[in-house]
Amino acid sequence: MLSIITNLVMEYVEVEEKDLTEETNPVRDLHLNSYDFISIIGRLESELGIDINERELKNLETLGELDAYIKSKMIH
Repeated sequence: MLSIITNLVMEYVEVEEKDLTEETNPVRDLHLNSYDFISIIGRLESELGIDINERELKNLETLGELDAYIKSKMIH
C-alpha cells in the first residue's frame, strides 16, 4: 500500500521514491500544500474504494501512519 501512496506523492512533488519512507511527513518534509494533500487523499479514496474520515486524517502525520490507516479501512 505504501508504494501506491508514494507513487501518488511523486506526481505532486519532485522527489525520488528512495527518499519517501514511512517516517516522511508530506507537509513538513515535502512541503506538500494542503490542496495537493487533499487531492492525493481523494485519489486514494477513489482508487481503493474507501472513505477517509477528515477528522481522523488530521491525526495522521506520516506516510506510514496513512498507510496503516488505509490498510485498516480496507479490512472492514
